[in-house]
Amino acid sequence: MALDMNIDLGSIKALFSKKDSNDGVKGASNPHAKTALVISIVFVFIALYVYFVYLPTKEDLRIKNEKISQIEMIKFEIDKLTTDINQAKVDLSIAQEEYERRTTLFHTDKELEELYGQISLLAMKNKLTITKIEKGVEMPIFSEDFCSDNSMGGEEEIIDEGQFIDEEMIVQLQKVGYYEFSVDLEISGNYSQFTNFRNGLAQLKKIININKESIVVPGSDESESKGGDVQIAMLIATYRLPKNEAEKCVDPNSVKIEEELL
Repeated sequence: MALDMNIDLGSIKALFSKKDSNDGVKGASNPHAKTALVISIVFVFIALYVYFVYLPTKEDLRIKNEKISQIEMIKFEIDKLTTDINQAKVDLSIAQEEYERRTTLFHTDKELEELYGQISLLAMKNKLTITKIEKGVEMPIFSEDFCSDNSMGGEEEIIDEGQFIDEEMIVQLQKVGYYEFSVDLEISGNYSQFTNFRNGLAQLKKIININKESIVVPGSDESESKGGDVQIAMLIATYRLPKNEAEKCVDPNSVKIEEELL
């Protein structure tokens, strides 16, 4: 088959000119595609920055702010505890001073046991003879306050429904300020020595009061008395603080009954 060599040159030119025109259209659209690509890349970088940098930094700042608030709260609590500790130290100092003042005036259990020895030693120094020394009664001295927790007869009782509480069953306990401890004492000897003995009792660190005192001169005339010898009957009293919770609150009616029996 023979090729037709007689091709129209105009048609060939038209073909190539159409192709060139299509390439021009494509070339004109490329700048917009590049812009879109750049914008997309920028958005990707922004998203990566937000995800890997901004959000972790924000979370880290949140955690740090929480820690700062906790530190501030801890500082506030430390300041409050410091204030409470300082106030507690002041209260403790006041309580210690009050305790020392009271223990200076009042006897402890051990000092009460030693009281007989102190009295005997003081009598020996003043050349007096103790013919009797006995423990007397021990009575509570009440304050004006009443105890808040009162019991019925000192024990808890269950009251069924329909029953009523008799007012006489309710025990009103009163606070005890201190206990008075008395000692019956009989002494014989020289009166001037006895006055020294009394002065010695007054100079003891603890409180000792002479509640009763009876002085008798032996014999009916001066010839029978031996240079001022006397016989003395005394009731001295000293004091102690309640040694436990049970002794701090007492029914005053029971104490009155004991006093009447005495």
